[in-house]
Amino acid sequence: MDTLPEARAIRAMHADDLSSVKKVLKNYLGEWMGGPALYSQERGHPRLRMRHMPFRIGEAERDAWMLCMSGALEEVVEDASLRAQLHQSFFKLADWVRNDDGNPHDANHR
Repeated sequence: MDTLPEARAIRAMHADDLSSVKKVLKNYLGEWMGGPALYSQERGHPRLRMRHMPFRIGEAERDAWMLCMSGALEEVVEDASLRAQLHQSFFKLADWVRNDDGNPHDANHR
């Protein structure tokens, strides 16, 4: 987020010091991938959409986050098949967090 101009808008949603956000993301992703429940122990149920409601998350924000995550996957996941699976799963997660008027996930709740 700090180096990509395309991520400027989502970077602005965070505090200057990203250390706590990095820890939360690490714990969440570790638990999400089957590791210890560190995130839930510290913060309770993820409730990702609720936690992101204070921020406008639309397609542009989703895509900026995905750009950052794609870069991270390229850096740390050697296996192309696993990288593609994680990318697809991250996209579903990022799209679910959207809270804009065009979110297709809300169509059944109106």
